[in-house]
Amino acid sequence: MEEMELICDFICHFDVDRLLYAINGRHLDEDEILDLLSDVREYHAKLQRQRIYLQRFCRSFPQEFASDDNHAVDSSVKVSWRMRSGTGGARKVFKRFTKKSNKPLPPGVTERQAWEVSLISQPSYSIDLYGLSSYPQCVKDLFRAMFDFYQTMNGCLIEGLDCIKKVNAIKGDAKQCLDLLMDAVDKSQKHQKHLIEAMMVDPCLRQAVIANKDLSGDEANPVLKEYKRNTDGKEQFAQKFYKNCSPGDVSKITLYRAYAEAEQDPEVTSARLLFGEDDEHISRVNYAIEHFDELLPEKCKRSKIPAASLYYFYLWSQSTKGMSTFLSYFNRRYLKCGGKWETIGKSALTGAQKKYSPSGASGKEKRKMDYKIEKLLSARLPKIEKAS
Repeated sequence: MEEMELICDFICHFDVDRLLYAINGRHLDEDEILDLLSDVREYHAKLQRQRIYLQRFCRSFPQEFASDDNHAVDSSVKVSWRMRSGTGGARKVFKRFTKKSNKPLPPGVTERQAWEVSLISQPSYSIDLYGLSSYPQCVKDLFRAMFDFYQTMNGCLIEGLDCIKKVNAIKGDAKQCLDLLMDAVDKSQKHQKHLIEAMMVDPCLRQAVIANKDLSGDEANPVLKEYKRNTDGKEQFAQKFYKNCSPGDVSKITLYRAYAEAEQDPEVTSARLLFGEDDEHISRVNYAIEHFDELLPEKCKRSKIPAASLYYFYLWSQSTKGMSTFLSYFNRRYLKCGGKWETIGKSALTGAQKKYSPSGASGKEKRKMDYKIEKLLSARLPKIEKAS
């Protein structure tokens, strides 16, 4: 990204005086100039062909939720790959105007990049008194060829940088990330249509697919693991893994969704029985359970979850079932997520219910708990680690 911006800045300031200063500084003769002219024309021809692929790539890349190699490289690298002939050619031109030195570098001094020391990129330079008209035709042809090459290169850089900006803008929009994830899953469903249709009617095949690590992944797959931990359709998951997962990960999510729908995944079913069909509300409840320790004091009496705090959370969660069912769901998820306090039983929760008075001190404590929960939830998206 930095190199792209530096080359872009150089192109904006490239002019005939820079070229003449660099030619004179390197004492290039006509044969060397003709050799460089041939190289620049070759770089330009490759770049023009590459620009076609770059334009196609930049139109589609921001709208793709996942693409190959995204685990290894960021978006700016993927864009720059589409311009490697152009950037490589620009580096070679810088190098041709760099003075050679056989002196070894002093200890601890790193070698500077070609664009830093090249005569053609120096911020200060002398202007030729006689101008381009006093030079042979090969110099004029070189200037024209370099100007055309840099014009095309500039168009590529602007297009590539615009693509990166679009990707970064989408990363900051959780809803748009979710929309792109759903589009990716829809496409994956079409590609796996026959397998999914068979899974829906054949329990044995469903179990075979979900047990096959190559098809559906396993608990070691961080994307699928995160997906299973969160409620289906959760925006924060999509925002975290936009441009940070592969098409294979999306394929695994698609198969897991099909499996969960056919099997009525117990975890999803339990959540919907307790809290209704609103996936966003379920998402909020699950997130609060996973981070429940943040809602509690640093030290808890007898190292157990305070019954009153859990009862206030039960009221906040709007559970449509009794406390036993809620407690079973809460304890299972809390322990699975590594909660540090010992869970409590129904009798403790019932005791907290009997002591609760909406208009009394406990009502005030519940309102404080509600505020803590909402504060926790409002801060959850900015805390998500985003991929580059």
